[in-house]
Amino acid sequence: MSERYDNCFVCGAANPIGLRLEFSFTGDGASQAELILPDHFEGYPNVIHGGIVSTLLDEVMAKAVLHSGKVAFTARLQVSFRRPVPANTTLHLEGRIVSSKTRTIITAARLYDASGDYAEAEGVFIVPKS
Repeated sequence: MSERYDNCFVCGAANPIGLRLEFSFTGDGASQAELILPDHFEGYPNVIHGGIVSTLLDEVMAKAVLHSGKVAFTARLQVSFRRPVPANTTLHLEGRIVSSKTRTIITAARLYDASGDYAEAEGVFIVPKS
């Protein structure tokens, strides 16, 4: 299964309104991306909307799952917002699998820069029944 979908809002190269992020993977299977979110994703002035932040955290965890060779869907997403995410700033996104059972995959993610975390997430992904 491909780790990239052309129409995906986050990573799709063909999506005209998408973020078009490119993900890479570490030796231990973590997914990562570097990004700058422009001000048209703001909620408040110079603060990125929490829905966009949540979407990014969900996607980076999903990429780690796909990279592991499994197709699974988000069953639960819990986001902790640590501080406002500024627009037009270089950010780093990282997601990883914490544990994996037969059909249940527990994941974690963070959005951060050199000054620390902006947001963290825990996710539960479920592999559909065949």
